[in-house]
Amino acid sequence: MDLDRVRTLLIDGDGVLWRGDEAIPGLDHFTAVLQQRGIRWALLSNNNTRTVCDYVTRLAGFGVDADANMVFTSSTVTAAYLKARYGNGAAVHVVGMSGLIETLQDAGFDLTHGEQFPEQKTVAVAAGMDRGLTFEKVKIAIRLILGGAEFVATNTDGTFPAADGLSPGTGMVIGALQGASGVAPTVMGKPERAIFEVAMKALDADPATTAMIGDRLETDILGAQRVGISTIGVLSGVTTREQLAASEIQPDILFESIAELAQALDEANLAVEPG
Repeated sequence: MDLDRVRTLLIDGDGVLWRGDEAIPGLDHFTAVLQQRGIRWALLSNNNTRTVCDYVTRLAGFGVDADANMVFTSSTVTAAYLKARYGNGAAVHVVGMSGLIETLQDAGFDLTHGEQFPEQKTVAVAAGMDRGLTFEKVKIAIRLILGGAEFVATNTDGTFPAADGLSPGTGMVIGALQGASGVAPTVMGKPERAIFEVAMKALDADPATTAMIGDRLETDILGAQRVGISTIGVLSGVTTREQLAASEIQPDILFESIAELAQALDEANLAVEPG
C-alpha cells in the first residue's frame, strides 16, 4: 500500500496507542504527524468496559486531543443496532460492566442487569466483558435467550493486552453464554462490518484512501479487509512475528509500532489538500 494516499485512519486502542495504563512510546509524535499531514482519524475499540467519555479522558491523559465524535466502540455500535431494531425504550438485559451499561442507559433503553430475573418482556440480551460473571448471571441470560430474546455480543475477543501480559477478554463471557444456550450471538465489534461502516460514514471516508491500524489479525486486520480498506499491522500488542508468519490473515504493511509508522508517514510524500 502507498502511505502517501492515506487520508483517513481507523485506529485500535489497546496494543496500538496504549498498553494497560501506559501510552505506546511515540504516541505524541504519531498524533502530531497526523495533524501536520491533515490525516483524519478515529478510535475503533472492541473494549466495552469503557464509555466514549472514558476514552476521550484517557486520550487527553496521554496528551492527545480527541472528542466524542472520534470514538467508536463495540458498546456504541451495539446501542445503535438495538435502537434501529427495537426502538427507543426497548427492554434489554445486560451481562456486562459499567461501560456497556452506561452506554445503553444513555441510549434510552429499559435496562436490567445483575442477578435479578427481569419482570418485563426482554427483547435482547446484550453481553460484553463482565469480570464479575457468576453462575446466576449466566443462568438468567440463557433462559432469556432460550425464551426468544436476541443474543447480541459486543465482541468476541479472547484476550486483551494488559501491562503485565495477556488477560481474558469478552470472549470468555460470550463463550459461556453461547456454550450454555447453544445460540450463536449477533456480533457488533471487529471483525464484523458494523463498527467499520459506522465510523467511515461518520467521517465521510473514502475506502480508497482509508486504512486500519491494528495489532490483532483476527479482528482489526480481518475486519478491515472485509470492508475493503487497507491494513496496517503493528507488533506492539497481541500479535507476534511467529503468529503473523503462521496466519493466513496478513496486513498490507507491518511496523513494530506507531513510532515506526509515524516516521514512515513523516517521510512519505503526502499531497495534502488545503483546508
